[in-house]
Amino acid sequence: MMYDRSYFDQPISRIGTACEKWDGIQEEGKQDLLPMWVADMDFRCAKEITDAIKARAEHPVFGYTFETEAATQAMLGFMKRRHGVELTADEQIMMPCVITGLRTAVLTLTQPGDGVIVQPPVYGPFFASIRENDRRVVECPLIRQVDGGYRMDLDSVEEACKAGAKLMLFCNPHNPVGHAWSRDELTALWQILDKYGVYMVSDEIHQDFELVPGCVTSMLNIATEKDAKLCTLTSASKSFNLAGLQQAVLFTRNQQLKNDLAACMHRVGVVQGNIFAMTATEAAFAHGDNWLDALLDYLRGNEQYIRQELKARLPKIVLSPMNATYVGWMDMRAYGLTDEELTKRTHEAGVAFTGGPFFGEKAGSGFLRINFACPRSQVEEALRRLEKAFNA
Repeated sequence: MMYDRSYFDQPISRIGTACEKWDGIQEEGKQDLLPMWVADMDFRCAKEITDAIKARAEHPVFGYTFETEAATQAMLGFMKRRHGVELTADEQIMMPCVITGLRTAVLTLTQPGDGVIVQPPVYGPFFASIRENDRRVVECPLIRQVDGGYRMDLDSVEEACKAGAKLMLFCNPHNPVGHAWSRDELTALWQILDKYGVYMVSDEIHQDFELVPGCVTSMLNIATEKDAKLCTLTSASKSFNLAGLQQAVLFTRNQQLKNDLAACMHRVGVVQGNIFAMTATEAAFAHGDNWLDALLDYLRGNEQYIRQELKARLPKIVLSPMNATYVGWMDMRAYGLTDEELTKRTHEAGVAFTGGPFFGEKAGSGFLRINFACPRSQVEEALRRLEKAFNA
């Protein structure tokens, strides 16, 4: 099937589908809010995926299942084809979601009270995965640049390693700032962690969303040694909008690390997703390239549109420069409002974003994250409501 702009332009109602993004807001009594927050997409899945699910549903028995060779090879082929990462079947573990991998790594690789490095502003579950398992969050905040972009504070990371941190939860491409770290940046970071024997878990779930083609480098192409203290996490759920099916994957070339992580998951009964998750994931990885390529073209257009419209209509808002992901990081601090006031004002105007403190109370304060993985008409309406909120 061919995919073009008209395919992604088509609105689709998700109300009444137990959808967190839309129905969750309705359940809170905010039916008039346009949701531009939680990071899933308001696009139809690839026909190749829905056809595969329908075909499997034709068989009327849905008993216990297992990971098939075809599903594994589709996933490994996708990683080699799209990211230049060569892996074998024994270098991966399927699991329900990336957060499962984060929490499993914290439990396996650290002890209560150990320090775990994060780089705020960063995906909120990083903090929860540490604190809720009685570990200590060690913040090495990103350094904001004059143009609104960010760079890593490697001196801070090294100080944390010297002080005894055991693990780093890393985000590449980075959510929420929309930056895919360069090969040089990744190499410099890895050299520090490797020097001190600190493990890294690299959340690479946004790796397919290259707004600048070729900008994403997986940590698996930086730390290639068989004993590297590294695992990466990704999922078709983000790239192909399958989060409700619950299946992700952890990659590592370090067999002892893999065995330790697998043993932890076994102890608490964690298994991969259901038969429909595996069916959909296999179809996505094997047959989803055309849909994904067309999606990327569409997202690039949305990002450019938002940037030009904010500059023209709301010049006080600084949208961070970005080369990856479909979430934009908006600096709202010029308005001098508290985070509560930002939320109140945008909600009153009928649009919902993710509040900055979700990504770090200090580093995220005064910011909002916008999800632009939706039809252009929805982006246009969101910006109209945002303009109403601040130019009224």
